[in-house]
Amino acid sequence: MMEKEKVGGRRSKRVFFLWWFGMTLRLFFLLGACSEKITFRRGLRETSKNYSHSVVMLNTNNRQELVVDNGIVSVTFSRPEGYILGMSYNGIDNILEDENEDQDRGYLDVVWNTPGKPSNFQRIHGTNFSVIAADENMVELSFSRTWTSSMNGSSVPMNIDMRYILRSGDSGFYSYAIFDRPEGLPAVEVDQIRIVYKLKKDRWMTNTSTHVKTWLNTVHGWLSLDSGASVGFWMITPSNEFRNAGPIKQDLTSHVGPITLSMFVSTHYAGKEVTMAFQGGETYKKVFGPVFAYVNSASSENDTLSLWSDAAQQQSKEVRSWPYDFPKSEDFFPPNQRGIVLGRLLVKDWYFRGGRLLYANNAYVGLALPGDAGSWQIESKGYQFWTQADTKGFFLISNIVPGDYNLYAWVPGFIGDYRYNATITITPGGVIKLDSLVYIPPRNGPTIWEIGFPDRTAAEFYVPDPYPTLMNKLYNEQRRDKFRQYGLWERYTDLYPNDDLVYTIGVSKYNKDWFFAHVSRSTENKTYQPTTWQIIFEHRNQIIRGNYTLQLALACTADADLQVRFNDPSANPPDFATGKIGGDSAIARHGVHGLYRLFSINIPSDRFVKGANTIYLRQSRAMNPFQGVMYDYIRNTFSVIEASENQVEVSFSRMWDMDGSSLPFNIDKRYILRRGSSGVYIYAIFERPEDFPALEIDHIRIVFKLQKDRFHYMAIADDRQRVMPTPEDRSIGQRLDFDEAVLITNPSNPELQGEVDDKYQYSCENKDNKLHGWINLDSKYNESVGFWMMTPSNEFRSGGPIKQGLTSHVGPATLNILHTTHYSGKEVTMAFQEGETFKKVYGPVFAYLNSVSSGHDSQALWSDAVQQLSEEIKSWPYDFPKSDDFFPANKRGRVEGRLLVQDRHIKGGKFVYGDNAYVGLALPGDAGSWQRQSKGYQFWTEADKVGHFTIENIVSGDYDLYAWVPGVFGDYKYNTTITITPGCVIQLDSLIFSPPRNGPTIWEIGIPDRSAAEFYDLVYNVDVSDYSKDWFYAQVPRNIGNNTFRPTTWEIKSHLPFVIRGIYTLRLALASATRSNLAVRFNNPVARPPLFSTGLIGRDNAIARHGIHGLYWPYSIEVPSHLLVEGTNTIYLRQAKSLSPFQGVMYDYIRLERPET
Repeated sequence: MMEKEKVGGRRSKRVFFLWWFGMTLRLFFLLGACSEKITFRRGLRETSKNYSHSVVMLNTNNRQELVVDNGIVSVTFSRPEGYILGMSYNGIDNILEDENEDQDRGYLDVVWNTPGKPSNFQRIHGTNFSVIAADENMVELSFSRTWTSSMNGSSVPMNIDMRYILRSGDSGFYSYAIFDRPEGLPAVEVDQIRIVYKLKKDRWMTNTSTHVKTWLNTVHGWLSLDSGASVGFWMITPSNEFRNAGPIKQDLTSHVGPITLSMFVSTHYAGKEVTMAFQGGETYKKVFGPVFAYVNSASSENDTLSLWSDAAQQQSKEVRSWPYDFPKSEDFFPPNQRGIVLGRLLVKDWYFRGGRLLYANNAYVGLALPGDAGSWQIESKGYQFWTQADTKGFFLISNIVPGDYNLYAWVPGFIGDYRYNATITITPGGVIKLDSLVYIPPRNGPTIWEIGFPDRTAAEFYVPDPYPTLMNKLYNEQRRDKFRQYGLWERYTDLYPNDDLVYTIGVSKYNKDWFFAHVSRSTENKTYQPTTWQIIFEHRNQIIRGNYTLQLALACTADADLQVRFNDPSANPPDFATGKIGGDSAIARHGVHGLYRLFSINIPSDRFVKGANTIYLRQSRAMNPFQGVMYDYIRNTFSVIEASENQVEVSFSRMWDMDGSSLPFNIDKRYILRRGSSGVYIYAIFERPEDFPALEIDHIRIVFKLQKDRFHYMAIADDRQRVMPTPEDRSIGQRLDFDEAVLITNPSNPELQGEVDDKYQYSCENKDNKLHGWINLDSKYNESVGFWMMTPSNEFRSGGPIKQGLTSHVGPATLNILHTTHYSGKEVTMAFQEGETFKKVYGPVFAYLNSVSSGHDSQALWSDAVQQLSEEIKSWPYDFPKSDDFFPANKRGRVEGRLLVQDRHIKGGKFVYGDNAYVGLALPGDAGSWQRQSKGYQFWTEADKVGHFTIENIVSGDYDLYAWVPGVFGDYKYNTTITITPGCVIQLDSLIFSPPRNGPTIWEIGIPDRSAAEFYDLVYNVDVSDYSKDWFYAQVPRNIGNNTFRPTTWEIKSHLPFVIRGIYTLRLALASATRSNLAVRFNNPVARPPLFSTGLIGRDNAIARHGIHGLYWPYSIEVPSHLLVEGTNTIYLRQAKSLSPFQGVMYDYIRLERPET
């Protein structure tokens, strides 16, 4: 026993020495060096030469087994299962462990689950065997299985074809697998696909690998150190194109067993986020491999180190031969069916080296399935093709399988991910040369301080020494791999037994003072505590009001919830929290990174103070020692756009962090204070790059909530001003039919007793919504103050000039509505498709304050605000906003013209001036589409009495010109797109609007002005009724008690002295529609079907919200003459929807026309 122990000790020392020496030799070979001292390669070449003309033999005599022998290796397969039962080489009967069961020596396995159910481990068991090719040079075998419905729940729903290739002269064999999902297969999640080889336990002693990054996971295996000839068994992967999750995903290689793996897909070091998840019916096909199981030998034990060097050289040879030209599957793409992409990547960081373009030195550049920037790291289904750029940013990606890809990149030393803005389509033999690509990393301002180096790992931080009793000697001297030692997470408690890590900017060093993993603290009885780290930094100067940004890059997250607080360790809620994230398990699995996550956290300047500041990073989950995060890089920045004695402009921006709970927009809020201005200018830039998901936006607004005890008087127009109820008055009042409407029952001001307050009573059309606000009239304050919201232009608002929106209301609250669906419904929602780009500047608007020194003169304050508004309008567009996205006056254009109206049945068909016509430019669309547009800018004016119009200050772009004329039915659209360029003046000829008309008017009801303001109560006969008295302004349901309602049918009676054969036309214009369905019948109130029905239309809510119009709905209804009679005719208008009192329509205008004679 003593002698065995001594031998064992010498052997373990020799194992480590051999490993160290082997790594040195590998580097030596890769540098192209050679040595006369090593004679092994010459001997191996001679041995290979002897077998170079050997014939590949296939023996299929045994029904349960078959053998393929090329004179160097002989491989035995089970038939038809495809398990590798044995591999003989160099006098060794079986390299694999023949004491194991047949299915447990060499095999392909899959870990999978039905969605929502536990995982299953399954060795792939072939049911069909075939010989694909067999001649003296090569044998290729297929062991396949086809999924059937009888396997549902018990076998992974994939058709799988496992292939093996033995060629003449090769010291090993190739294996690959084809996974195929035709249509109709059930949903499945696949976590792992791999090939496993289990070697003889008593022969294989030295493992030459550990878990490594995909990029480096190209050769690993085992050495036999028997006293006779030494043998090596190696797994060589010549390409990573079929592996999942990109070049730096870590995975297993070889480990104790002895076992050698070829990992194709796994969730290791990433978690379920990289699972291959297939929907029911989703199709799929992919080739995994080929990979090469290579064996070599040395003539004596002393040559064992040469085995590793030879394997490394063989790996290099396989890489040069990729893609192989010998696999017979049509699903494997040979060299002549692949493409190339080449280009150059540059980096531009505005706050690094003066914003100059820099070479993307050693950038990782790759192609993967289309997705968001950075999505490649969680993408597992498609192929991926990666390279590293050279020192000047040039890159070449070769051997790309045909298909559609996005090009992705990330650059060591810079945060964030790059994605090229166009899909790249690879065709067989195609060469795509890209221009210089420029990556602009996320950055909101100059760096105040930083911790770490942005390389997506925590390797630069402090990694402690392991416990002496828990060491792996392999890594004792390899300091760069020290993180692979066991139990390092427990060392945190040793170093910080009571108080957590504190890092002081300017004093601490991240390679010594920042622990590599933010883990929990171990306490008694295997319980754990959350830990809170502190970053202390000094702010020596006065705090500048603006936007600070903490950019936090995580290299790993394992069932963690990282909370960030600023200067208040107990703030609840925290200033930022990741929420529960991550399944990387890199802490437990001796990794130094998992999935990369970048967070940009906006910090209002009032969260910091002059002097010492502390950022608290709390990892709040602590149920086991492996929960936590690893940091990659932390940076604090601040953004001031301009700061001078005349003007300060600050930016509060946020980049979308790809969190499904936040709005997928990049938003930059800007505030400007100018010398001599009694107020602040506000604007916002909304931007969507290409890779953002679909969404819908209903409201964008600015809100000011004023002091409740000061502001009680509200003004929105010369004749719309009053003392308002308080929030308390509303809270104790009686709620009416909807929450916004409250009957004031016990007000603090008795004069308000019995009134109704509803914020929609103070709505205003865009064209008039330019000034509103509040005045302090309290007697206890000697000085009255006015707070006003001024909008000098409506160009950025949605829905055109007569769209209504809120102004100010009880709160006291003052709003600036930039976009809303109020009075229009979802038809004006900003709906973005996935990948749809957008950029728009909302504002600037002006929050203005004024005062009178004594007394409470509300009119003086209002008049001053009106005069100030006039000054703002004259100054539009402003010349002081610093954003390049805001168009100053010299970058805008003008359109002039004249609009005339020609209706052949009015004034003999002569031209009539477009008196007070609304004329505007909006995004191209159909006539009248402007009222539903919300994405683009709109520019409107009113024509003068003779139809002349001038539209000024138009932002550059393509537009259609639209118009409508009060008193005239229908919409006008100019028939040519108008392109505005900076400084242009476009003079149009006289434009002629010919409104819809099929014949002379028989009768009409109302004025076509897009509102129902002219109507009152309904009892209507065309010959005797007056629409201003006898037509109720809104057709609503009838309340029949108990909060139930009944549809209403209105009648229009008219007398026709005769009926002309042909088609009559009923022009029906609605000023509003709210979840209504209007049916029209002639002379038969129960006709089925009705002559015309609108179908379910409208969500204006104008009835409930005290409006007189919403969206405009013009209809032209053809009426066959046989439906009419000589004498009295009745038109029945039935509004059939009656679930609430607010469903219904408002009419703008109705007209019956007879046919031309």
